[in-house]
Order: sequence, then structure tokens, then C-alpha cells
Amino acid sequence: MKVKLSEVMEAVEGAGDDLTYYYHKDTQSITYGMADGDDEQLAEIEEHWDHYIQLPSKYDVNDYHIMEEFIWDLADEQQQNQLENAISGRGAFRYFRDLVDRFELTQKWYDFREAAYEKIAREWCHDEKITIATE
Repeated sequence: MKVKLSEVMEAVEGAGDDLTYYYHKDTQSITYGMADGDDEQLAEIEEHWDHYIQLPSKYDVNDYHIMEEFIWDLADEQQQNQLENAISGRGAFRYFRDLVDRFELTQKWYDFREAAYEKIAREWCHDEKITIATE
């Protein structure tokens, strides 16, 4: 079984409350199902469950922890302290993003998050014994 790493990363990033991605073993492709109760694709997946492997869901990807790791990775202690304060309580994601922008760390954050998603994708492929295809 093979899959493109970029496709797995896209699925990891795109997973949400009502959207779950699956790898089809036979076609070696990624598809998704919407949990809105009226999704034909999800019905197909459920009917032929043994042909699919679920990719990491939003519950498997801890974005809050990724933010914490980013903060701990920063060299500037003042930025660390302010960002740690920003992520405690309501609106954590919005406050974090606002401070990242103000500190001009936006690209560094995007790169860090991308690397975290890549690690999750690679671990999923390894765990499921799926070879990463060359892009």
C-alpha cells in the first residue's frame, strides 16, 4: 500500500468535527466522510469498513499541544511568557494567533505546525504499514 505524504498531511489538517478522512486499501486513495447523517460516501465506507483505514481525526491531532511545543521552542523568554498566558483560558487560539502576528512569528508558526503535521502523517503511515510514495 502506498500514499503521497502531502495527501495524508492534507487529511490530517482538514479533519474536523464532521469530517473524517479514510484511506482506501484497494484504490490506495484518500476519501472522506461527512457525519451529517446524509453522506453517501460515509455509508459506503461503513458498509465496506474492512477496505478502509481511518486517518487521524481532529481528536488525534492536538493543536493545543502543537502550540505549546512551538512556545517552548522559542528563544525569547518574554515571547514565551506572553504566548503561554495567551493560550490559557477562552479564546486561546485567537489570542495565540494575534500574538504570533504581533511578534512577526507567523511564518515560523506555519513552518512549525507544518512539521508537526508531517510528523503525525509519517507516524500514521508507519503504524499502518503504508509506504510513502514519491511525489
